[in-house]
Amino acid sequence: MTKVLEVGGYAAGYAGRLFVRAGYDVVRVEQGVKPAWASQQAMNAYLHAGKRRVSLDVPIADLADAADIVICEADRADDLVKLGFDAWSTPVKVALTPFGRTGPHANWVASPNTILAMGGYTNLMGDEERVPLTLPGHYLEFQTGAVGYSAAVAAAYAKRSAVADIGMLETLMSLSQFTTVLWHCAGQIRGRHGSDFWSVAPSDLFRCLDGWVYVNIVPTFWDPFLALLGVPDLVLDTRFETNDGRREHRDDLRELIAGAFIRMTRVEIDERAATYRVPLGVVRTMDHVLAEPHLEERDFWEAIETESGATVKSPGLPYNIANRPRVAHRTEAVR
Repeated sequence: MTKVLEVGGYAAGYAGRLFVRAGYDVVRVEQGVKPAWASQQAMNAYLHAGKRRVSLDVPIADLADAADIVICEADRADDLVKLGFDAWSTPVKVALTPFGRTGPHANWVASPNTILAMGGYTNLMGDEERVPLTLPGHYLEFQTGAVGYSAAVAAAYAKRSAVADIGMLETLMSLSQFTTVLWHCAGQIRGRHGSDFWSVAPSDLFRCLDGWVYVNIVPTFWDPFLALLGVPDLVLDTRFETNDGRREHRDDLRELIAGAFIRMTRVEIDERAATYRVPLGVVRTMDHVLAEPHLEERDFWEAIETESGATVKSPGLPYNIANRPRVAHRTEAVR
């Protein structure tokens, strides 16, 4: 069995999580606890179930030299040097740091939220002319961990020795999508528009009788959407014939949609969306998400036994190869 050594925080932890579920033998070296969006027990169950966890007192070099792959996360480039990263003889080594191992910021210390701000993401989130918002959770760390996992697996599959240098800022910018494209190709700078997607109308959150619903209606679904709302006569309204017209008259359109949705329940909206084949999202609580029949039927959830002995429902992998059954994992205590 391929052996993986995991050193670091939440980015390395997520990479290790992927390795465990792909059938690798993962040893995690604990380096202290960093602030988390969830409780530490929850983070341990989510990230570290199925791993063998050891304390920092164990010589890392010995563990690294015995591994086939090392995933090592550090706060700065120099911290990797202090750990002895370059001297480890592991065939595949992956370094995860905020800014990579080279460049003027290599030894800057940054939290994921500061990197989100530096990368322009924070500037796009929130209401216009109000304080910007940041992403909750460990989005950036987990994305970086997924990239690290992919790089390591690719090198191992090719049977090549490799050292991968992955920076969180560059991981973030690789996901920038059309924000940079709009600037370079159209000279447009995206701004904050709350929950409104803005380039397509209607695209926003609306209140319904017992909650909220989000719609993002591209032109293909405009006519079915009007049928869902029960206002088919709007198809004749010249203000809303095109996406450009709907954007120009978005306030009038928003008022009409809000008036229709406020009379419907979430269940009714879901049913009408299925009937008229309109993609939209009723805003659900976690209780509703955990009871989602589609995820249940596709065997998405996995059972995790926590350190206290409780069994919890945890997200599985977003893919399944050859319908392989999911394996229950246990969160082991640090040795």
